[in-house]
Amino acid sequence: MKKFLLLSLVICLLCGCEKAAPEYLISGIGVQKNGKDYEVCFEAIIINTENTKQTLKVLKGKGNTIYDAAKDIKAQVTQPLLMSHSGVVAVAENINGQDLKEVCQYARRTGVTLSSYVIKTENPQKLFETKPLSSACVGYDIMGLIKQNKRYKNRIFEVISGDYKTAIPTIKVKDGGLVFEGD
Repeated sequence: MKKFLLLSLVICLLCGCEKAAPEYLISGIGVQKNGKDYEVCFEAIIINTENTKQTLKVLKGKGNTIYDAAKDIKAQVTQPLLMSHSGVVAVAENINGQDLKEVCQYARRTGVTLSSYVIKTENPQKLFETKPLSSACVGYDIMGLIKQNKRYKNRIFEVISGDYKTAIPTIKVKDGGLVFEGD
């Protein structure tokens, strides 16, 4: 019995020694094309259990495909990217219909929730580098803007299915804030 208690105590002590690694919660994905190459950026909320302060960072990658650009980003970080927290997929205005389908398929295959919003913007990286106004990150601020404006059918599942007349809003950075184009 003493050996069992001693062994249990040693196991408990060893298990508690592991440091918790930071988690990268991806709150937004941005995609644009530069010639034939894709430029992808992820807005990441970096949470570290040893430090209660959250850090917001934009991770960037380039590649021949969206997947290659995402691999470039993954090579820059030491922890997995948690894609299921993404609330918005921002595509540059130069993304055409076929490219948009590829972006949505990438999101679907990597665990992004199908209820995430799709938006257009001039420059996704610049959009995610804007200071968040009322949320932890710009991606969640955009979700709030869209929820307030009910005229859009722009969730990933709506874009993929094509059952609805998809209306993808354009959001711009203006005076340090986010605005709908034309609003």
